[in-house]
Amino acid sequence: MPSETRRGGQLTDWALPFALFFAVTVEMAPAGALEHIAKAFSSDIGTAAAGSSLYALSTAVLALPLSALAQRFNLRKTAVLTAGIFTVLGLATSAAPDMSTYLILRSIQGAAHGAFFPLVLALAAAASPNNTGKATARVLLGNGCALALGVPAAEALSSLDWRIPLALASCGVLAAMICAPQPQARTTPTEMTTTGGSSGSFVPIALILAVSLAGHFSYYTFLAPLATHAGTQPSIVLAVYGGAVIIATALSGRLAGKRRLQRALIVLIAEAVIVAGAALLAGPLVVFATAALAGTCFGLLPTLMQTEILDRSLGNQTIASGAAVVAFNAGIAAGSAGGATLVGVSIQTPALIGACLLGFAAIMLAFAGRNTSAQEPAMTSSAASH
Repeated sequence: MPSETRRGGQLTDWALPFALFFAVTVEMAPAGALEHIAKAFSSDIGTAAAGSSLYALSTAVLALPLSALAQRFNLRKTAVLTAGIFTVLGLATSAAPDMSTYLILRSIQGAAHGAFFPLVLALAAAASPNNTGKATARVLLGNGCALALGVPAAEALSSLDWRIPLALASCGVLAAMICAPQPQARTTPTEMTTTGGSSGSFVPIALILAVSLAGHFSYYTFLAPLATHAGTQPSIVLAVYGGAVIIATALSGRLAGKRRLQRALIVLIAEAVIVAGAALLAGPLVVFATAALAGTCFGLLPTLMQTEILDRSLGNQTIASGAAVVAFNAGIAAGSAGGATLVGVSIQTPALIGACLLGFAAIMLAFAGRNTSAQEPAMTSSAASH
């Protein structure tokens, strides 16, 4: 009996990471199957790629309003229901008869993703209210594993039929969410923020996250061409990057307690230097080293920042999670688009722009940290007077 309880607890603990793993695989897999999708619908790659763009746009635009709406209902039930809708839309997309239907369904499923991702983050925090950092890191591990493992596996299956990985991953989302944990009561005082937490609005932190991700993805989007330019194999470089992301994400929860904003600042400064090195230095060894180090930074930063966002939003975690999702997608879109407009100058230019954005995000975070530190003595004085 105890062993069954233990196994049930482990299954519940990993339900949300697996759900996110499958959801991100659904989001990203078509990008690796553009030729197959275009051929199936007798269309071109550019039109097929619009499915991914529309998906991301729907997610970014609708995540926040849908999060605000979802907060009015039972968190776990709403998350499971949204997972069911997401799965149905994924199955419908995999059965799309033509390109127009495919694009419409991808847009609608992107909206479902915009509602689902914040609910998963909020449910993870609510299920572990006294250890938000560890819970966030565990969930985001699903995101990292999807990029490093799920997307390549989906690309391999797409050689048989692009519809197969989309359908399987969509079903995986609902299957995982059936085992999702229940929200738990908080056992520590709620008057103050959680361990390592800060007072103040979560909006500045979300904005800093968006700028930092724009910098990272300005570099990462063009990592494969950068590797080719350096005379090395892009797939190996991407595998090194993905492995570093997974390892760092798995360890990031241990760093998300006390002084997490200070640690995030160190990560931002370090990645700015690393990405600048990728832009200014040449050679295969530089590409491999900077990919591994940048992947490590990317594995650490989202957990540190999103834990801070969640801890600043007690009582509004679903909306705060929505803000984090908007920041994430806006950062990806801005970084990719900004790099694309400047890659014609040289293949190193996007990385150089990324380094500048990461440095700017570090400056923003340093000022945000100073403002937080200035507020804390006033809060302590106010508490003493009561």
